[in-house]
Amino acid sequence: MTNYFNTLSLRDQLTQLGKCRFMETHEFTDGVSALKGKKIVIVGCGAQGLNQGLNMRDSGLNIAYALRDAAIKEKRQSFKNASENSFTVGTYKELIPTADLVINLTPDKQHTSVVNAVMPLMKKGATLSYSHGFNIVEEGLQVRKDLTVIMVAPKSPGSEVREEYKRGFGVPTLIAVHPENDPEGKGLEQAKAYAAATGGHKAGVLESSFVAEVKSDLMGEQTILCGLLQTGSILSFNKMIEKGVDDGYASKLIQYGWETITEGLKYGGITHMMDRLSNPAKIKAFDLAEEMKVIMRPLFEKHMDDIMSGHF
Repeated sequence: MTNYFNTLSLRDQLTQLGKCRFMETHEFTDGVSALKGKKIVIVGCGAQGLNQGLNMRDSGLNIAYALRDAAIKEKRQSFKNASENSFTVGTYKELIPTADLVINLTPDKQHTSVVNAVMPLMKKGATLSYSHGFNIVEEGLQVRKDLTVIMVAPKSPGSEVREEYKRGFGVPTLIAVHPENDPEGKGLEQAKAYAAATGGHKAGVLESSFVAEVKSDLMGEQTILCGLLQTGSILSFNKMIEKGVDDGYASKLIQYGWETITEGLKYGGITHMMDRLSNPAKIKAFDLAEEMKVIMRPLFEKHMDDIMSGHF
């Protein structure tokens, strides 16, 4: 398979990278109607699979789960998640052929094998949905031309998708339609209905592209979340150990410190995060941030270049 992004012309690359539109509330007045009465089969029943499915069922949609034979026979956790919540559970061969919408919510590393297994079973004109487009953009998997391919990506862990829905709200959600796979022009309406069914439309929906979602997600995960936070944690931990602090206490201090600060950032942005600090600490944090911007900008730009080219 060939990296899809690298096959595009510069014009198309820029168009897809730049697709980013915050959708208006009135665009969701039809609610879940585009999927009402459709047979929806979710592949995988982990945190995202289960909680998105619960929300969609509570929104009046018909949900079932297709799992691997071994998961059913061995009664693995995915099987327990679905069956204990009274969902219909079956194998790929039992459920996929009659599905109108197949939602792939398996772990990213399984996407290629899962899609290659379910695609031959899907009926003509059905829709395949993702919550992350790495398989399409970076690995370049090509989907049958008669199938519609969409993305609905809630930007939070599965448990929070459920909890926000239960309190009458939702989590910010990105939706997209793969331009190579929208033969009937129904992709956007189905993606909107899916987002509404999970509650995302109440928190805000961003219409974007598979390309923009993948490239931004890789930068966020690799450079910021798993790069910057990891580095800061290890440097802090090593310094405390050097000063004789117990390693168990040091690790817990770092974990709880990140949790406290990021919780403030989550609920009120940088201002709320900084309000957790004393005034002298705020001033020093600002000065250090200005210095670190200069030091880190070249590294961030290199990482983004690597992600854009596919050499990451």
